[in-house]
Amino acid sequence: MLTITTNKDEIIEIAAGDKKAKALPLTDFWEKRIVNLLGFPDSDTKTIVHNLREDRKGTTDAEREVRFTAGGAASVTVKATVRIGRLNDDAAETFVLTIKDVIESSGISQADVVENVDADVVGMPNAPAVRVMTQQSGFCKYCNQLRMIEAPEGSSPADLNEQATIECDCDEAQRQRERRAKMEAAGTWAKNVFSQQDGQLQTVLCAIRSTFEGAVDYVTVKIGKHTHKIDTDSDGMIRIRTTFRDSNEETF
Repeated sequence: MLTITTNKDEIIEIAAGDKKAKALPLTDFWEKRIVNLLGFPDSDTKTIVHNLREDRKGTTDAEREVRFTAGGAASVTVKATVRIGRLNDDAAETFVLTIKDVIESSGISQADVVENVDADVVGMPNAPAVRVMTQQSGFCKYCNQLRMIEAPEGSSPADLNEQATIECDCDEAQRQRERRAKMEAAGTWAKNVFSQQDGQLQTVLCAIRSTFEGAVDYVTVKIGKHTHKIDTDSDGMIRIRTTFRDSNEETF
């Protein structure tokens, strides 16, 4: 999860749904954190930055959790996507976080949110629910390290351990985050390419998972004139190579 320090007013704006995008400067500091947020190692920085600038599917549409905090006084956690671009024509090029959904808020009251909602809106049907977040502890399932985490009141021990595992910085937890990010990126690409009709998408998703987990060496899927070979390369990256064959045959 990426944590961004800001002020309470901006947190309230985000929680109320009034602020949908956040610009971050194109610096090495943020570059490293954005690449890590997407689940990739530092060695892939050049490729990821290129994909963010070119609006490549599987990178700029990958939703990740981002936490905005006001020095511990208030915070809001959201689902966001990242790209490199400009918020308006006159602005400089930046990392642009687009807020897709508000997950949870703490340190702000419903009254704070109401003040940022148009008075004409009755009942606030789109106002996010505010859950009480507290400091709790959980154990990473890989290294068994105890971690202090922020989680909703009433969370089960299993949920706390899962959150602790997600936030842990041990080697295996980081490796699993990278694996999940790769699977999500490949899955997003497949959803943009293949139809859900006739089992196309389900077949490709199954092939991606099977090759990535090492159950099979590779899978070849032929749909119409397109042939897709799915495997992993020497760096453990999911690789999908597509060829197109257009041939004419006359029969009399």
